[in-house]
Amino acid sequence: MLTDVGQIAYFLAFVLSLYGAGASLIGAHRNDDRFVQSGRIAAMLTFPLVFVACLGLWYALLTADFGVTYVAEVSSLSTPLLFRITALWGSQDGSMLFWCLIMAAFIFAAMLRMWREDKSLLPYVTASMTLVLAFFIGANLIAANPFVRSAFPPQDGRGLDPLLRHPGMIFHPPMLYAGFTGLLVPFAFCIASLITRRTDNLWLRASRRWMLVGWVFLGAGIILGGRWAHDVLGWGGYWGWDPVENGPLIPWLIGTAFLHSAMIQEKRGMFKNWNVFLMLLTFSSVIWGTAVVRSGVLTSVHAFAQSDLGPMFLGLIIVVLGVSLYLWLSRLDTLHSENTLDAAFSREGIFMLQNVIFLSTALTIFIGTVFPIITEAVNGTKITVGPPFFNEVAVPQMVVLVFLMGIAPLLAWRKSSVKAVSRMSAIPAAISFLVVVVLIATGTKQVIPLILFALCTYTFVQTVMEYFRGVVARVRTIGENVPTALWHLVQRNQQRYGGYLVHLGVVLIAIGATGKGFYGLDTLRNVNLNDSFTLGNYRFTYRGIQMVPCGFSDCQTVQAAVLVTSATDGHVIGGVYPHRDYYPSQQQTSTIADTTGSFNEEVYVILGDWVNDGATATFQVYINPLINWIWVGGVVLILGFLVAFWRLEPETETRSVKSMRVIGVPSP
Repeated sequence: MLTDVGQIAYFLAFVLSLYGAGASLIGAHRNDDRFVQSGRIAAMLTFPLVFVACLGLWYALLTADFGVTYVAEVSSLSTPLLFRITALWGSQDGSMLFWCLIMAAFIFAAMLRMWREDKSLLPYVTASMTLVLAFFIGANLIAANPFVRSAFPPQDGRGLDPLLRHPGMIFHPPMLYAGFTGLLVPFAFCIASLITRRTDNLWLRASRRWMLVGWVFLGAGIILGGRWAHDVLGWGGYWGWDPVENGPLIPWLIGTAFLHSAMIQEKRGMFKNWNVFLMLLTFSSVIWGTAVVRSGVLTSVHAFAQSDLGPMFLGLIIVVLGVSLYLWLSRLDTLHSENTLDAAFSREGIFMLQNVIFLSTALTIFIGTVFPIITEAVNGTKITVGPPFFNEVAVPQMVVLVFLMGIAPLLAWRKSSVKAVSRMSAIPAAISFLVVVVLIATGTKQVIPLILFALCTYTFVQTVMEYFRGVVARVRTIGENVPTALWHLVQRNQQRYGGYLVHLGVVLIAIGATGKGFYGLDTLRNVNLNDSFTLGNYRFTYRGIQMVPCGFSDCQTVQAAVLVTSATDGHVIGGVYPHRDYYPSQQQTSTIADTTGSFNEEVYVILGDWVNDGATATFQVYINPLINWIWVGGVVLILGFLVAFWRLEPETETRSVKSMRVIGVPSP
């Protein structure tokens, strides 16, 4: 019964979405605030209605109502409670419902704001968001309805896909969905500003924090997805340039360009047209990335099966691009910048260069991702572009971005001095040179990783020194102790110093990617019981296999035991127990690796196969140097967002600060 109520609530949410858009536009046309507020209330009501719809499907999952086709596909009597809950987004139909829930939540939160200065934007913001929500709900109900019932319910369901039985299932999809859907809010503000022909920064100020939220959720989703793939796909890596991996990366890159460029508009009144273009392109790429996952037009281990949603998403992309381009091109004459670029060697100039590289990187990835579709349309054959293309074309551009992150904080607005920048770069450059010398002395010969580590070191040290300079200035002029000075420094400019933390996170990710990419080792070895083989500095001794209790009641587990010791002195590093889980009801096997080693060098072992009851077994082994810095970098990136986003209590000025201002000494 509750499931049926959920379906009714979902349909009502669809109706209210359309009503919210219509009432808002009528109110704007008639200048009647009653219609506008009615549309606003309708938009807010979609969230509780979609939540009731989710409760209805959750109820069916928790009570094992296999009469609901979706429940029979993603759950079973033996599915643990936690994964019955996450099964809501375990397949196409339910995940779209969950997607709409998060989108409706963002709309609800946006409608709660105090619409004062930007009240003229309200009807168009409401209409833009509710129309997009109506599309997703409508597509869900028409082409992927999770509430459809079967005429002949099975006694048991198939259960959740084995690859989805991982903690990543709890965090990765919600984070990624929040990133995609959260970008709807700044897009709606941008559209509203274009419709009303606003020439000021109102839409930028109103949407910047929403943009930050969507951007960080998208980044966190990408990092968590990499970790999940590393754990369950059994290939030792974290990123394979898969179409579904590229889907969120492209809007993240364009969104990053927008966040940098938006600062120029706020500080100098420049690049107004450019920022509108970036915002419209960011959301268009969100729709494209969503279509890649849900239409099935591109082959991917992460994607949903091919569905009827493809033509619908193609239509949405055409509409979004068409409306966006029309509004942008028709308003070009009203979006004049207040200032011009005074010098290329300035903060504005370096930000613009970063923007160009962000966009060229995103374009490179987009072309490589859609190349199979293009070739199939031209000659009927899908030609897939593999990781070597992306590594050779996209990665060098990202390397340049890492370097520019270190240079940008040194440059002043309007015009900078080469001499001053060179002076401030002396210490980071010297430390980078020292790192290269140490790496060469310890056996590193490859030129490219040496360059990469030097650039990462330069940017890392330069960014840390930005904190150091500010803290030292406060200690000297105000007399604060170091922790207090650091706290107050960040308080006075959270956006700046939060951004620096994000930069540090990106550098750590780059260090981890360089270590794994250039110094990683792997081997595939067939070994007899109690025999050994060596890879790098490690010796692996096979001790046998056995049946062990599976982590779930509906599977069977075969586990191998491998002793890992040092290849030089024989000391024990640890034991690894890779295993394979077989799910009879689904006729699927899940290969789960095990790891040991140290923080700076992960040893990753996979059980490939075995014969004669384990007398001989095959193992795939990877040595992954520095890979854990990728996950640390992701945490630092999120911390940087929290610093930039979370409003700290304003600093209480001390008497010494006030007295220094009286005699003309500025506080840092």
